[in-house]
Amino acid sequence: MPTVTLADAIARYGRNAYLLTIGKDGPHTSYVTVHSLGNLIACSLGASAVNNIEREPKISLFWPPLEPGGYAMILNGTAIETVQVDGAVCAKISLTKSVLHRQGPKPEGGEGPCASDCRRIGI
Repeated sequence: MPTVTLADAIARYGRNAYLLTIGKDGPHTSYVTVHSLGNLIACSLGASAVNNIEREPKISLFWPPLEPGGYAMILNGTAIETVQVDGAVCAKISLTKSVLHRQGPKPEGGEGPCASDCRRIGI
């Protein structure tokens, strides 16, 4: 199965995602809108996410499956900087691992990075 491109995946799943960061008290989830910047992703941040990223820059972005039994989209990365844009704080994120993932065994001949039904997303 051919690798899906990041641009194609975002076009299909949309620009709204869940941003997962790690706070002092545990995981924190924010609803964000992402923007593609070539090989980087950018999204605006709330105050909690800004504080969390300052402590731990590793993040995940999550899109739920579009249909029952479908693939969820998961982008893992590192927030490499936060910048002020039009009064909002935004993170620029360098992606480290991007997949479409769903429950089930790895398909025969599957090239995904895990033992489940997982497909790489090309960056």
